Amino acid sequence: MLKSLKVHNFAIIEDIFIDFKKGMTVLTGETGAGKSLIIDTISLLLGQRADTDMIRYGESKATITGVFSYMNPKIDALLERFSIPKREDITIHREIHENSKNLIQVNSYSVTLVMLKQISALLADVHIQNDTYRLFNPESYLEIINPKHDEAYDALLESYTLSYAKYLERYKVYEHIVKGQKESSSRLEYLEYEKEELKSLGLSKDLDVSLTSEISKLENYDKIYTNLNEAYQALENEYFTIDQIYIASEYLKKVEHLDVEYKKASEKLLDSYYVVDEVKQALSMQIRNLDFNQEELNQKLEQLHAIEKAKAKYKMNLDELISYLEKITLEIDMVQNYDTLLKTAKQALEDSFSTLVQSANKLTAYRKKIASKIEAGILAECKALDLEETRFSIQFSKKEIEDPLKKEIFSDTGIDGIEFMISFNSGEPLRPLHKIASGGEMSRIMLAFKAYFSIESALSLMVFDEIDTGVSGATAKKIAKKIKEISLHNQVLCITHLPQVASMGDHHIHIYKALKNQRTTTHFKYLETEERVKEIALMLSGDKMSLYALEHAKALLENKD
Repeated sequence: MLKSLKVHNFAIIEDIFIDFKKGMTVLTGETGAGKSLIIDTISLLLGQRADTDMIRYGESKATITGVFSYMNPKIDALLERFSIPKREDITIHREIHENSKNLIQVNSYSVTLVMLKQISALLADVHIQNDTYRLFNPESYLEIINPKHDEAYDALLESYTLSYAKYLERYKVYEHIVKGQKESSSRLEYLEYEKEELKSLGLSKDLDVSLTSEISKLENYDKIYTNLNEAYQALENEYFTIDQIYIASEYLKKVEHLDVEYKKASEKLLDSYYVVDEVKQALSMQIRNLDFNQEELNQKLEQLHAIEKAKAKYKMNLDELISYLEKITLEIDMVQNYDTLLKTAKQALEDSFSTLVQSANKLTAYRKKIASKIEAGILAECKALDLEETRFSIQFSKKEIEDPLKKEIFSDTGIDGIEFMISFNSGEPLRPLHKIASGGEMSRIMLAFKAYFSIESALSLMVFDEIDTGVSGATAKKIAKKIKEISLHNQVLCITHLPQVASMGDHHIHIYKALKNQRTTTHFKYLETEERVKEIALMLSGDKMSLYALEHAKALLENKD
C-alpha cells in the first residue's frame, strides 16, 4: 500500500505531504482543485513518463516521493536482480528538472524508467479517465488479457519470440536469394569478369604492405648484403672473438664467492656471450639465405602495381576489395547454383515456419484458457454492477497459417486478434463492445475488469480516477459497493463526484485550492464525520446546501450496506 506521498513544486502543488491509510480513501473537491494532480504524481512514481511542463511555474524542478509497503516476494526478487538494497518499505523518489536531467531512485538507488515500471507493476494499478476508452480500442484487448506474472505464459511467449526471430532471419535469407538471383543473372557476365580480375591478384590481408616490404628488400639487396656481412665480421675477426667474453666470465666465476660484485659481473658477461653468439649465428644464416632475383622483383612490382590499379578502379582499400570479391563470388554462385540454394533456403524457411506455428498455437491455446477464466470472472463482476443480463465473450480471430511466405500473419505477440463481444440485454446478439456500449456501461465494464484483475494480480494498491463517470442512482450505489469490496483486499484511492461512492469510503480527503503569496496552491484535509456530512451534502445539492441534502448525506454515511 501507499503509506505516504510527498510532493514539491508540481503544477499548482507547492508543498504537500499526505499520510495514507488502509482501506478505501475517497478524494473529493471542486473541478481544478488538484485531485487528478495527486493521481498524476502517483502515476509518476509508478513509471509514467515525466514532462517539464509538470514543474511549477517559476521553479527549476519538481520532486515526488512515495513510501510503499508490500508483501510480495516477486518484488524482493526484482530488487535483488537490480542490486537495489532491500528495506522494510520501498521508497520511490523522482525529480523532474527543467534541463531534462531527471532522477529516478528506488531506496536511494538510481534506476531507469524501465526498471521502475517492472517494480511498480507489482505494487499498484492506476485507472485514469482515459483508461476506460481502451475498451473502445480492440488493439489493446490482447494486452488487457495477457497475464502479467505467469511463468508458464512467459515461457510460451519467450519460445514464440525466439521462433519468430529465427523465422524472420530465414525469411530474409530466402527473400535475398530470390531477389538477388533476378538482379545477378542480368549482370552475370560482368560479375565473372570482375571476379577473375580480382582473383588474379591473389588478394590476402595486408598483401600490399607485405609486397612493399619485400620489394624494398630486393631493391636494396647490395646494401643489405654489405651491412650484414660487415656486422658479422665485426663479431668474428682475429682481433675479437666472443670466446674471450666467455673466458672472462669463467675467471670471475672462480672468485665470485669473495665479492657479490664479481658474481654480478660474471653473470652479465655470460649473458652477453649468449646474446652475441645468437646474433652472430642469425647473421650468418641471413647472409647464406640472402639472394637477389630480378625476375622475382619484377613480378612483385607488377603485382603491387596491379593491386594499386584495382584500388583506384574500384575505389576500395585492400580489405574492401577482398570483401567485394567474396560478395560477387556468392552472387555468381547464387545464379549458377540458384535452384540448389533456393531449395535449401526454402526448406530452412519451412522448418522454421513449422516450429513457429507450433509455438504460436501453444500460445493461443494458453490464452484461450485464460480468456475462458476471464469471461466467467467478468460476468460475475457485471452481475454485482447492475448488469445482470450481460453476456460476455472473448473471441479469437481465425487466421490461415499454411503459407510460409505470408509473414504478415505473425506479430511480436503471436497470431491472435482479440475482440470483446457483449450483449447487455436478453435476446440481443453478441456485438463488439467498442461499438455498442454507452458511457455508463463502459465505466461499469471497466470496473468489472479492474475488480477481477485486482484479485488475480495481488496488487496492494488500486487507484481510480472517476471510474464512476456516467452513472447515478441505484447503479452508483452498486459501483460504490464494488469499489468498497475491492478495498477489502487492496488499498483503494478513489476520486469521485458521486455522493454514493464518497460515503462508502473508510477515509475522506477533501482537495481544495487556496491563495498563498498571490499564487494558487493545492491543499488537502482529512474530513471528520461532520465535515464529511457537509461535503457529501454539497455533492448531493450543489452550491446551496439543503436540510434534505444534510439528512440524505447522514443516511448514506450511516447505511453503507
